[in-house]
Amino acid sequence: MDFRRPFVVLLLIGFGCSGLPNGKSSNILAFLPTETRSHFNGFKPLLETLVARGHNLTLVSPFPLSPVTDDGSPLLYTHVQVEFHNKVSGVDFLDKNSETNTWPSYVYVLWLGPRITRFAVDKPSVKEFILNDGGRFDVVIIENFFHECFVALGHKYGAPVVQLLPLAANSRVSQWHGNPYHPAYIAELFNDYAAPMTFRQRVGNTVSAAFNTWVNRLVYMPQQRAIMLEHFRYPGHERRPDLDTMVQDVSLTLVNSHPLVSSVAPFVPGYVQVASMHVQPVKPLPRDLKNILDAAERGVIYFSLGSVIKSSKMPRETVALLLSEFAKIEQIVLWKWEDDQLPDLPKNVIVRKWFPQNDILSHPNCRLFITHGGIHSLIESIYHGVPMLLIPVFADQVHNAAEAMRRGFALYVPYFELTAEEFSEKLQTILQDPGSST
Repeated sequence: MDFRRPFVVLLLIGFGCSGLPNGKSSNILAFLPTETRSHFNGFKPLLETLVARGHNLTLVSPFPLSPVTDDGSPLLYTHVQVEFHNKVSGVDFLDKNSETNTWPSYVYVLWLGPRITRFAVDKPSVKEFILNDGGRFDVVIIENFFHECFVALGHKYGAPVVQLLPLAANSRVSQWHGNPYHPAYIAELFNDYAAPMTFRQRVGNTVSAAFNTWVNRLVYMPQQRAIMLEHFRYPGHERRPDLDTMVQDVSLTLVNSHPLVSSVAPFVPGYVQVASMHVQPVKPLPRDLKNILDAAERGVIYFSLGSVIKSSKMPRETVALLLSEFAKIEQIVLWKWEDDQLPDLPKNVIVRKWFPQNDILSHPNCRLFITHGGIHSLIESIYHGVPMLLIPVFADQVHNAAEAMRRGFALYVPYFELTAEEFSEKLQTILQDPGSST
């Protein structure tokens, strides 16, 4: 990897974001076809800033940018609308018997990754763009959520590639770019370890890292290579380098992580941590919500499992457990519930399909945030100083929860180990002594 290239790309992006009147407009492709809204939202401010500073952006995504900037100026860009089926891969993450929960996380993601990638590139709009788009681009931005084959677009357009990592960098990703990664002090992303690790944890972490490194090369990457050969057959693909070579040649990696919630680790110049760019200025709450929070003398608890996990899909007994515990407390509970109704609601529980999370967390009467442990939720809660009770479900959430608890931001109960006794104990611990988790 040429370490000069990250600085060239950073200079291009930084210059474009600086607002200098004489800056040259560049043609930028953002290829983000996956149906993961939270991943898109994490990097959305970067794309909107590039457009606001005069760059010509072509966005391939199910999700649009905001129509206007904060000052009311229109955002003009080209949006290639990708079909949205409201699922990432057809996997039910709340089903204990699903593929994601019957194998260790570091095993199933190597199966899930190619499945997510195929689900994205099989869509008609994505196929059409890959095969027939004749545009010219100065920079290609891709999301790499197990999407290594997307780097082929850099070859198609003869442009440097910037990859967006929606999760912290693990051993699988770091190996491609010479990024230092030592399992003795950097916890693998899908383990429930937090540094400093015990000797036993270090051994387990080393085994996980070794597994990721070798299975990635022997099993996972051949699947990505097969997807590339099948779907990225644009004119000139015959002269394309090997996938390994193109992955190693990525110019810049923007990592959605932060030292506050991830293992402290060294990075090569081409890796930049950017988590928290998604946190937006607080907006006024809708009047009805403002009245609820203002009048909540005992405070408000906000409960959301994010955009991928639907709490409305939880088993009936789990929902009943939570409602029973909420009925025992004096606080108002705002629950993001994706169905039209939730029967047998206690009088202190309010459910809606959507809440303005960032604005609720900013309210002084918000006492607690119950969430799944996604990186964006953690960052927003820390930013607003709200303690957390985490219910991690899959992927990096257990690791995030372990790091947050070690650093004093949260307590946690794994979703598949949830019991009324432990949930009640940790809920009361935080409500009676917020300093116990912050």
